[in-house]
Amino acid sequence: MNRRTIGFTFALLALGMTIAFRTLADSPAKAGDVTEARVKAEKAEGGNWLLNGRTFEAQHFSPLQQITARNAGGLGLAWSLDIESTMGMVAEPLVVDGVIYVSAPLSKVYAVAAVSGKIIWSFDPQVRLDQAINGSYSARTNAGVAVWGGRVYVGTGDCRLVAIDAASGKQAWEATVCDPQQTGITGAPHVAKGKVFMGYNGSDDGVRGSLVAYDAETGKEVWRFWTVPGNPAKGFETKALEMAAKTWIGKDSWKIGGGDVWNAITYDPATNLVIFGTAGAGVDYGELESIKVSGDRLFAGCIIAVKADTGEYAWHFQTSAPGLQTENNHIVIGDLVLNGEQRHVAMTVPKNGVFYVLDAKTGKLLSAMPLVKLAWATSIDLQTGKAVEVPPSKGGGRQWTVHNWWPMSLDSLTGLVYVPATDRETGSRAAVESGEWMRGTQGKLIAWDPVSQSARWTVEEPIATNGGVLSTAGNLVFQGQGTGEFAAYAADSGKKVWSIQTGSAIESVPVSFAVNGEQYILTPVGWGSGSRLFAPAWTMATPQSKRGPTRLLAFKLGATMAFPTPPDVVPPVPKPPRQSGSAETIHQGKLLYRKFVCDGCHSPDVDGSGAWVLNGAIPDLRYAPAEVRQAWYDIVLAGTHWSKGMPGFADPPKFAFPHLKMTARDADAIHDYVIDQAWKAYNAEQKRASTKAGK
Repeated sequence: MNRRTIGFTFALLALGMTIAFRTLADSPAKAGDVTEARVKAEKAEGGNWLLNGRTFEAQHFSPLQQITARNAGGLGLAWSLDIESTMGMVAEPLVVDGVIYVSAPLSKVYAVAAVSGKIIWSFDPQVRLDQAINGSYSARTNAGVAVWGGRVYVGTGDCRLVAIDAASGKQAWEATVCDPQQTGITGAPHVAKGKVFMGYNGSDDGVRGSLVAYDAETGKEVWRFWTVPGNPAKGFETKALEMAAKTWIGKDSWKIGGGDVWNAITYDPATNLVIFGTAGAGVDYGELESIKVSGDRLFAGCIIAVKADTGEYAWHFQTSAPGLQTENNHIVIGDLVLNGEQRHVAMTVPKNGVFYVLDAKTGKLLSAMPLVKLAWATSIDLQTGKAVEVPPSKGGGRQWTVHNWWPMSLDSLTGLVYVPATDRETGSRAAVESGEWMRGTQGKLIAWDPVSQSARWTVEEPIATNGGVLSTAGNLVFQGQGTGEFAAYAADSGKKVWSIQTGSAIESVPVSFAVNGEQYILTPVGWGSGSRLFAPAWTMATPQSKRGPTRLLAFKLGATMAFPTPPDVVPPVPKPPRQSGSAETIHQGKLLYRKFVCDGCHSPDVDGSGAWVLNGAIPDLRYAPAEVRQAWYDIVLAGTHWSKGMPGFADPPKFAFPHLKMTARDADAIHDYVIDQAWKAYNAEQKRASTKAGK
């Protein structure tokens, strides 16, 4: 062996050892090894998806650019994983070092190999469904997990925050976040500064909201920021609440609760603030409906900033208005040049449909512009931050949900924010309604320029409610739709460059990651949002897509796996029993169906899942078999199915109904109304079949 050969050999050995040591140094010491330093260090890389929104700023943007608008047509299915669930998934998956962590209904958590789609471990927190009506419906959906320091965190439908060892899938600790006799958790935890930030549901049900910070290692509660005042006789927890209490006017106003922080939580590392959004305050059913409240009702319907270390109040901006309570959703942190000045901002679009830009440090309103033409307001006064409201006499006071919880995406290359939205159909004459649904609406994907405050492009979608948005450095925007279509659009123009029909309604959040030099696009599918319980099915899915399977789908360039197309099965409506109720009784049953909040789980107009499905889902009452109708009193009044989340309303849970009780006559009227809705669905189905046969 000559000197050159020896030298070359030693050079190769040295290089190999350097690579080996570097690999060991760069590789995580443990599964789920997410830290603040790592999140910041990998911000520009994109190989992992470490947090909800990928980075602390929650921009839902991937810097990966192997898949582009030019080659997206070459996307194929890399793998598919069926998840055992009768309700679909809405979660945003996280990807850490080749492992996917994702949650499913009943707060179940899965660790999945990112390359193969094989389950590594699964965790079931054994959620109880028999403690609160709100908790029963909360358990049916879960928006995701957090990963930090070797642990995976999930909120449960019965008010727990559970820490799971990322390597073994074993529980490490759990903490009680809220009162399981009142409500539950559906949102994803968020992490920063060694803390886990968690909220819960309940603004519509008289629950008092708060955001809670826990020590990520021990589960100890570090601080709690109450979002609305409690019983004034017990005093106020903070000076901020004492100030807020002055804006609540009306006898017993504090009893309506409100201001929950179920999902919109963003940590801003530049200011060390946790910036979060609250829901409104007001209960429109049962006994609490009689409590009349006026005033601003702080901090309900607000964007709030608190110090991450202590939970101390920093600032707030209220998006709710005297004529319209609204819920605040996803908050994106970014940097914009406004009027020639570089500004560090927080951007958000509440349900009320206004795109707000706030100074992230002070909360000062910098701009506000309606995303679509609104019914409740014409503009926002930039000096006062107040809306110029349309009076009820001129059609104001009502507004369909323009932007719900599904996250937006800020593309740092195009400068656009891609917003999943709902708007009126062109030429629709349907009366404006408030809430999660309205006749004559359609979905829209809007590319919004936050500097010019205008839409750059818009894609119209057939169904009002669709999934979250992912944008990438490959000039792409990905979104799933309620129809089951998963599509990619050119980020600069909105041109559709790729799509696939999955057969399952998509209301989840897509993400991107890279393993072994290959970029993947990952999305959960399956009709699964909590909205499917308290909004009609027609707003969220087709008869086919709502019956599609629950799956994780991973795509990459050049993949050739055959797509497992689900069967096109729409169960027929069984012929209902003879209707014995009068028109008056049926109408009374319709009112009682709402009074006892049956429409909060079994959907308005009984337009539910389209089948008699159990095992975690809420059954469609129009499809009830004969034995269920025969046991109607036992189920509805006596509560024989309370362990499955269906209380007995002869003596319902006291938090929701302190004094109200259902009588046998009430139960009969509700049954008559359900039978009437079943006949409507059955007759419509028969008519369609007859028309089709006639062709």
